[in-house]
Amino acid sequence: MFFSRDILSDLIFYHIYIRDSIYLLIMEEQIEQAVAFALSPTADQSLKSQAMNFCEQIKASLDGWQLGLSLFVRFPKSTPEARLFALQVLEGVMQNRFSSLDKSQVIHIQSTLMEFVKREYVIGEGDGDESSTEPLYLKNKFAHTLTLLFVQMYPSDWHNFFDQFLELLQTNTVNGNKTNIRVADIFLRILISIDEEVANIEIQRGKELANRNTAIKDNMRTGDVQKLASTWYELLSEYRVRNQDIAIMCLNIIGLYIAWIDINLIVNDAFIVLLYELLNDTRLRIAACECLTEIVCKGMKPVEKLKLIEILNLTNVMGNLDLTDDIEFVEHVAKLTNAIGAELCKIWEANTATKAAAYGQIELLLPFLLKFLANEYDDVSCAVFSFVSALQIIFKKQKKQAGSLAGTQREFLDSLLKVIVIKMKYDDETDWGGTEEEEVEEAEFLEMRKSLKTFFDAIYNIDEQLFTSYVHTAVINTLDKYQRVGNSIDWRELELALHVLLLYGEAFKGQLIFVIKHNNEIIAFTPLGEMVSKMIQCNISTFPHPSIPLIFFEDVARYYQFFEAQPDCIPAVLEAFVDSRGLHNAVLQIRTRSWYLFHRFVKLLKSRMGPYVETVLTNIQDLLVVQANLSSIDVSDGTITKDQAMEGGFDDQIYLFETVGTLITVDTIPTERQTEFAKIVISPLLADIERNLSKVMSEPEDLLHVLQLHHLIIAIGSIGKGFPDALKTEVPTAEWVVLLKQSTEVILVAFKALSRFEIIREAARFAFARLVNVLGIEILPYLPELITGLLNESQVSELVDFLPFIGLLSHKFNPSIYDILNELICPLVTKIFYVLNQTPSGTDEAMLLLNLRKAYLGFILSLLNVGMDAVFISDLNQPRLESILQSVVHYASDPADVPSARTAFNILSKTLVLWGGPIQPSTNNASTNSGRSLPGFEQFMYEHILRICFEVPMKPEFCIADGQSHLVLNEISSILKTMYSLRGHELLDYLRRIWLPLDSADEFLQALQQLELKEFKKYFQTYVQRSKS
Repeated sequence: MFFSRDILSDLIFYHIYIRDSIYLLIMEEQIEQAVAFALSPTADQSLKSQAMNFCEQIKASLDGWQLGLSLFVRFPKSTPEARLFALQVLEGVMQNRFSSLDKSQVIHIQSTLMEFVKREYVIGEGDGDESSTEPLYLKNKFAHTLTLLFVQMYPSDWHNFFDQFLELLQTNTVNGNKTNIRVADIFLRILISIDEEVANIEIQRGKELANRNTAIKDNMRTGDVQKLASTWYELLSEYRVRNQDIAIMCLNIIGLYIAWIDINLIVNDAFIVLLYELLNDTRLRIAACECLTEIVCKGMKPVEKLKLIEILNLTNVMGNLDLTDDIEFVEHVAKLTNAIGAELCKIWEANTATKAAAYGQIELLLPFLLKFLANEYDDVSCAVFSFVSALQIIFKKQKKQAGSLAGTQREFLDSLLKVIVIKMKYDDETDWGGTEEEEVEEAEFLEMRKSLKTFFDAIYNIDEQLFTSYVHTAVINTLDKYQRVGNSIDWRELELALHVLLLYGEAFKGQLIFVIKHNNEIIAFTPLGEMVSKMIQCNISTFPHPSIPLIFFEDVARYYQFFEAQPDCIPAVLEAFVDSRGLHNAVLQIRTRSWYLFHRFVKLLKSRMGPYVETVLTNIQDLLVVQANLSSIDVSDGTITKDQAMEGGFDDQIYLFETVGTLITVDTIPTERQTEFAKIVISPLLADIERNLSKVMSEPEDLLHVLQLHHLIIAIGSIGKGFPDALKTEVPTAEWVVLLKQSTEVILVAFKALSRFEIIREAARFAFARLVNVLGIEILPYLPELITGLLNESQVSELVDFLPFIGLLSHKFNPSIYDILNELICPLVTKIFYVLNQTPSGTDEAMLLLNLRKAYLGFILSLLNVGMDAVFISDLNQPRLESILQSVVHYASDPADVPSARTAFNILSKTLVLWGGPIQPSTNNASTNSGRSLPGFEQFMYEHILRICFEVPMKPEFCIADGQSHLVLNEISSILKTMYSLRGHELLDYLRRIWLPLDSADEFLQALQQLELKEFKKYFQTYVQRSKS
């Protein structure tokens, strides 16, 4: 029955507070109701909250444990939920306030809980039911509660804890059994809990608890563990037949305890024979196998571990196991093999004296390793990956030491390579693509392939000749088979061959060689060249399964250098690309991936593309149609983000436009023809821009036209990216320059009309960033309007991209862009300062401001690096210079953002070189002020730059051991050396007066004067460490 509102109100006020104690005057039945009410999903929230608060008060009460203890052991039993709550109350006291209990209270808890054990688990067996009626979660919770009491009392106040339970095991047994099954069950659960609380190294504990646990284990090892080991043996012998759940729990406990008890308690004739017998018991063999794995993994010295493995002789045991019908058991035996192998590899690495014996044991395992790795079930194969990896490291070292591997090792390596390659093959139950469930299976398979690739690559590093010979034979044989049987071959075989061919090049170190030449004439193919040539000649891309054309395109893009030596093969590949096998493929995944691979292939072979440009352009013209789609974008708020704008496949389509730009401007094509091609491609895009711009003006609410304009502008920018770069100081003269200038004008018109839309601003910046390189100084007249529009409209996220864009322009057009930058600096810095001074409203906004800070500092540094420092000291901007420098000092002083601090110190270092020297006669030309002293900078240098050079490293938050902080110290060292070179003894006197302690001043100043920069950096690091300590 749930609480009524009146009853609950009575309960809440039923406490009498006297000093620090709460006297709980409440019936146990009412507590039971409160717990039920608090857990009810349908309860009134207000009453539920009161009930939960009431329960928390009981937990916090100094005397609440008494009620909890009484409630838990009460008979007839309370509800399981109430009894669980009671144990939580007891646990809270034992974990957090045990010292508040006096000795009589502790003894009362101990005796009450042990009486409950006798009532529930000892006497209870006589009722004919071997299992306790306690729910499983209550058994485990009670075991943990008793464990918490154990760790507080053992051994001083409860030295006979284990003896009591061992005695109870023999009490009230029935049907001639040796032990009481109920006691066995709860005792084993307690032992599991003791290991978790005392020995589990995965749980982080403080020093006090660690010392307590060490003392407990030491005391257990003096006698109790020996009794436990004997009990485990007896329980296994009895319950292997009587109750397998108990036997499995016992095996698990041995696996847990073996890490910290004497190995000889378990590894003895009687115990090991029993464990090996259990390996043949279908109900217990998995648990026995896990137990043996833990025994093998026990931390021991290499010599002792080797002796253990030799004694166990597990290879002989595993050879006699039935590994045919139970795949879960096979996986566990594979894990056991992996454990033995990994341990033996550690022994081989650690001890020279045991290398031969350890390797002898490894050799006994190799047949098992190959067997499990080759298993059709991937989980079994993955179980031995650690052994494979460790073994390959040994082979690599043996090869390095001896110069070559032994014959048997090469034979094994060859077998290992074959197994690895076979495991890379799609199995019959895993398909390419398919249903959602099949996609999950395929993803898991592809993840395993990545691991197998690591082993594949390692074999190349161990024995290149063996590796190449096998791969060459495997690939050529498969392609030969395809030529013989045609499309009747399993697609999985072909896909594997082409996949291995792709991996071969990734494993290969150095330049890929495809042909052998003599007197500059090709006389033969290399193995790689023969494989690629064969792949193209057999026309494998026509195979009907979708995976084959895709991996074919991956291969030809990877091995593009082959076509430099064999250009006659290019037409066949281009044909495959542009027809329904590639760019026009019906499968979206293949189609979009081939767009990128085609781009890569054409770009890397641009010089060879001349004869095919017109044909290719004709065949892909239909793919160059831009068609925006709003169906997958939520535009309910009237906006489209730049990420949303690139969805729907357009981010893949832009590779085609860039490829077109590359094809149009192939050097072997006359510029008139290039211009004709450019008009064919670009003119429709320009016309579409004008058409959609007109529609936007008449239908301003229709975002489809805005998105279409975004795509069109991006497309033109991508085409421009494929064009050759103009020389920095020359005016480009190609005929198509006029068309690109026209494109720039059209884009600028669209931008000015629609700059209120983020995606239009992003598209315009994208296009200009690419056309800048092509048009060179011809684009300068268009920049002021673009820059002004971007600055005025840009949001915080856009500023992060805008600043590098301005840095790019500064690098590209220095000094021509001086006037533009001179006008830009003040409004730009004003906007940035306004944004950076905002308080972020959440994590995302905080990250955005952090990125803007980095972009701002990077922007200033980029201007200084390209010699545009004059814009900071022009008549227009010099009044703003001090606030800029103060912002740099501010960010240099922030130890929470060390990378930005390093950039800021780098900026300050450069300003010293530029403006920190002796005062020179003034000049009216601001653009020539660079590289000389700046009035007022001297004071700033001493008051701020020099100050933070000493303040920042001394901040408590500044971690000298951090790698980024180390770089900051290097920047500060450079600043100090630069200041000394500029100001000489003036700086030394200032340092002695203001910053350096008397006891270290002479040493520091001597180091500053005499050490080279590299040595001074080391000294300054030591100086900071010494000063902070």
